[in-house]
Amino acid sequence: MNRRLKLLILLLFAAVIFLSIGIASLRMSDGSEGQTESEAVPAANGSAIQLYQEKESGRWGARTANGRELIAPTWAFLRPMSDTVLIARRDDSKAVRIGLISATGEILVPFLYQSMDPADKQDTNVWLAAFQENGKTCYHIYKADGTRWMNETWDSCVYQDGILDVEKGANRYQCRLTHAGIEWLARYEEYPVGLHKLVMDLDSRELERLPDGQTLTGLGESAAYYLRYLFAMGTEPDNTMLDTDNAAALRTAPHYRGCRLQTAEISRIKQLKTDGLPSYLMQMQVTYQRTDAERGQEKIRTAMTLTVSCDADGAYMYSSFSDAQRMAAGGGS
Repeated sequence: MNRRLKLLILLLFAAVIFLSIGIASLRMSDGSEGQTESEAVPAANGSAIQLYQEKESGRWGARTANGRELIAPTWAFLRPMSDTVLIARRDDSKAVRIGLISATGEILVPFLYQSMDPADKQDTNVWLAAFQENGKTCYHIYKADGTRWMNETWDSCVYQDGILDVEKGANRYQCRLTHAGIEWLARYEEYPVGLHKLVMDLDSRELERLPDGQTLTGLGESAAYYLRYLFAMGTEPDNTMLDTDNAAALRTAPHYRGCRLQTAEISRIKQLKTDGLPSYLMQMQVTYQRTDAERGQEKIRTAMTLTVSCDADGAYMYSSFSDAQRMAAGGGS
């Protein structure tokens, strides 16, 4: 009887042990059922930010390696961009809207984008963010810290071996993105002149000694405006755009009446050394057609030189103009 009692006690003890193990296993299962680890992101402070997904809601959140919650699981999608920035989507609707949030859930970039992907798998500091504008796909270019490399919106972006090629309309640019900033390698822009265009095509050697891109675009636009004035497009500059000392010499449109522009390209830009406002000399290679009563139609190829100044507000003023062909023919500037 004593032996049977001992055996019964042993059996009960074993049952209690197995039951305890089962309860502990069940608790562990219940604790992890709502969450599935997805991926760990190295954080700036050296800890690990872990992204997880709740099974019940399918929503994503983030927490530290020791389990402290950083972002509640309320996001339809989370993906690491860097150790401090996450790509996030709020809902599961067909109209995907992606933005950027910090590792603590602070919204850094509004939810505007359809996609946001690294431009190159080998370079995680260049990201292409795509969105729709007027029925076409456009791009913004971001750094991994959530700031943009440049403010422009692009129609096309190609990034390879550290070189970025972008397009906006007919304009094309090439640059190298480095930790020190943007190094421009090529710049091609077109400016409308009636049915024709003025072209600015600059390479890296020229860009090294020239002002920033915004100034170059302003110079191109001011040159195109003056060509529209010359070739009877009805855009005569007002007095605020003309240097008072040379206003008469700048109003040269009557010399080009009956002429039709064919091609125009800015071949040279030079920043002038002055004590006053920043000034720039632009030389343009221009071809136009002139109708002469005696000679009929005549094609003229000439070099036109235009000097402009830029004030503190970014407005441009014309300082001087000359036409090499007219000067050679004794027609003055």
